[in-house]
Amino acid sequence: MNMMIIAWFELRRMVTSRSVLINQFLLPLILIFILGNALSGWFGNDQEFKQQPVRVGVVLSPTDGGQLPKSIQALMNTPALQDILVQEIVASREEAEGKLRRGEEDYAVVTPASFDERMDQGDEVKLELLPGRDRNLNLVADTIFKTFIADANHKQAEAVVLGRDKVLAAQAAAPVEATPGPNITIGQLSEKESTYSAAQYYAAAMLIMFLLYSGLMASSSLLGERESKTLYRLQSAPVTPGTIFAGKIIGCTLITLAQAAAIVLGSMWLYGVKWGPHPFLLTMVCVLIALSSMTIATFITLISSTAAGARGLMQAIIIAMTFVSGGFMPLPMEFFQKIGAFTVNHWAMQSMLRMMLDSEVHLIITCVGMLAAITAALSAAAMFMYRKVGYHA
Repeated sequence: MNMMIIAWFELRRMVTSRSVLINQFLLPLILIFILGNALSGWFGNDQEFKQQPVRVGVVLSPTDGGQLPKSIQALMNTPALQDILVQEIVASREEAEGKLRRGEEDYAVVTPASFDERMDQGDEVKLELLPGRDRNLNLVADTIFKTFIADANHKQAEAVVLGRDKVLAAQAAAPVEATPGPNITIGQLSEKESTYSAAQYYAAAMLIMFLLYSGLMASSSLLGERESKTLYRLQSAPVTPGTIFAGKIIGCTLITLAQAAAIVLGSMWLYGVKWGPHPFLLTMVCVLIALSSMTIATFITLISSTAAGARGLMQAIIIAMTFVSGGFMPLPMEFFQKIGAFTVNHWAMQSMLRMMLDSEVHLIITCVGMLAAITAALSAAAMFMYRKVGYHA
């Protein structure tokens, strides 16, 4: 009974606070919108990649009479490359260089004299390749033309070693596929053919971070009790330290769970965030995060001498755990990934992302179990410290 009275008092105190309503309920949804849109480039999407066409200027040899070599013309007319390479004949190398500097062309190719004749005679052939401003387009063009030259020289080497007649006979005897399939198949890395969006990622990250920040409410409550001397009155009453501790935790946890529901439902309705088909496991994760937040805040409050010091230390811990767990942006560095595995944020984040990807249930439960173990350890430490320090507050 005494426990529920303390919890009800905490709940009423926080609900009537305007700062709690703005910072804990409204601010997370705003940050999800901002981060989800601003950093969406870090995340994949379901749209197929479209290659930008490469404008290629071809410089012909004056001795060829202004005719494009047939082998290069065949390369340009390849169906797979027609939408990638946009050909334009350029009068001279100097003109091609000028167009590349002005951005009128993306790439240039200078053909030597008698290109096709030299190939037919088995001589080594080369093309002079002039890159443009865009590194990505240069990479595409380099891949096409360098592969073309390497393939031509390889075939010539076969003709020199084996003899042209044997090479032609082997090519004629080789089986031809009637319906060749694609060389590349676009697939998904996740288990159930889906991937999370930037909005989903930051919805999970902000939910975890702000649930941890809600522990500041418990910290402020305990510090307020200490500074106003009401903690002495509670301890002089027939109420055990465990009852006081549990009442504070229950009251703050209830408002924290309401906050979690507001973030989850608000992100679903406003931004279309899909949290996965496991609402019970999602609720369990939110409860564990809330308990971890309350116990961390309680522990810090009891070992801190001032309210400002406790709040600063709490904020530093939350920001550090959010950073190393990739809450602000995915971190590819293995060093931070190893550190993040020891944080509440890491296992909570992994649990939520696996739910969003509809992973196997046992994988989700493994992450939730690790989160539960960390929460249990923090709760035991906080209870021990409260019993020890509370009697001498």
